[in-house]
Amino acid sequence: MDYVALREKPRPFLALTSLQVPEFDDLLTDFAPAWERYHRWHTLEGKRRAFVAHRERPNAVLAGSEVKLFFLLTYLKNNSLQQHQAASFGISQARVSQLSTVLLAVLNQVLARRGLLPVRDGGELAQRLAPHPEPVFAYDGVERGVPRNQDGEAQAEEYSGKKKPTA
Repeated sequence: MDYVALREKPRPFLALTSLQVPEFDDLLTDFAPAWERYHRWHTLEGKRRAFVAHRERPNAVLAGSEVKLFFLLTYLKNNSLQQHQAASFGISQARVSQLSTVLLAVLNQVLARRGLLPVRDGGELAQRLAPHPEPVFAYDGVERGVPRNQDGEAQAEEYSGKKKPTA
């Protein structure tokens, strides 16, 4: 994928990354220094470098922090196979695995500093939502079957009649 070309097309860019170009640029202001700091002192395998890396290799396929962030966001948004991501960006599947692991850790640090990580605890979610002016929120969830009461009369009272279980 060509980051520079897609950046000029707002709709495909949004479809691939879930971010508008200005939102991407805003996130990049924190991601780029965080990535460069990590890369300076660590390898893609997570090991501490013997010598500080002062700059990226000139022949890097994913050259620049903006391309790396674009790579990671398209990977996360589309949940593609690593082999597909590798073919899209002209790298190996092993490199996709290495990069996605390291870049995701850096992105999570950036999002944590911005206070944008998802809330995983119900109590903390209630605290965050309490001051919100709108008391009703949209919830995107998965429909699941509900265990029914074994007693026939109780089951008849509980049954809404809306859906019948599929075989």
